[in-house]
Amino acid sequence: MRKIAAVLLALALLPPLAGCGEKSLNEAGLRAMLEAKVTQNILAFEYDDYDGDGVFEAFAFVGDEQEPDVDESYRGELWFVNAGGAKKLEAYEHGYWGLINVYAFGKNKFAVLNQYATTGGCVSVWGVHGGKPRRESISNIGGGFTQLDGNNFTLYHSTYDFLESDGFSTGHTWKDYWFGCDGERFWEHGGVPLAEKELRKLGGAAEVLDGIDGIVGEIFYRGTSGVVNVNYTVPGDGDVRNYYITLQIDDNRVTVLEEGEGKYQAALAPDIAVYPKEPVAFA
Repeated sequence: MRKIAAVLLALALLPPLAGCGEKSLNEAGLRAMLEAKVTQNILAFEYDDYDGDGVFEAFAFVGDEQEPDVDESYRGELWFVNAGGAKKLEAYEHGYWGLINVYAFGKNKFAVLNQYATTGGCVSVWGVHGGKPRRESISNIGGGFTQLDGNNFTLYHSTYDFLESDGFSTGHTWKDYWFGCDGERFWEHGGVPLAEKELRKLGGAAEVLDGIDGIVGEIFYRGTSGVVNVNYTVPGDGDVRNYYITLQIDDNRVTVLEEGEGKYQAALAPDIAVYPKEPVAFA
């Protein structure tokens, strides 16, 4: 009886036609439709017009805290709700760090969840296209979705690449990679090789490079993001330690964004990477 009453309530809340010939329920109406389908707690309900067509939808997380003694750890399901009904999208068996975060790129908005992992995590990103939910290509590539501005964001890569010894790599590292989105598609700011002599042409670069207590290796330039990753190594007693310095280019000068352990690759997601033209030369 509870589910029947909830459905009747949802229908009663149906407003006049809105955009693209579709019917659009208000937030209470969509929530009532979801309540009619699930028995778990609704922990997050993000109601918005995700594809900018004037019709509102919702992404919802239903479930429970996974481990009460671990902050922001949940187990449950992601659901999509619109006037056509409620549909379960995913249920990651290991759970999630946190609940749904919504980010805007262009006219579109995206629901982002961080899937749980013991040593890190990966994002699951969902958008709405033509009124239907779509899991985006950026999903499962990295963790810690952080929006930088209207078009750019970072994901971290969790791996073991600090210490190289006898053909093995150990030492857990986390490194940010740079991505973009125009509302319809996602891409990575892929890196191309940058000669050290070219980097030295930029203001402040010589001081950074001369201050490195190690051997400079691959340098990657990431084009429109203005990011440069300088890899360097410090040889040890039968092993090699990997480090990096990340620089930001602005008005032909560099500033240090970050220093850390590990080494950068040209791209974390080569299938969606967009690369600058080669060779890179600065005036």
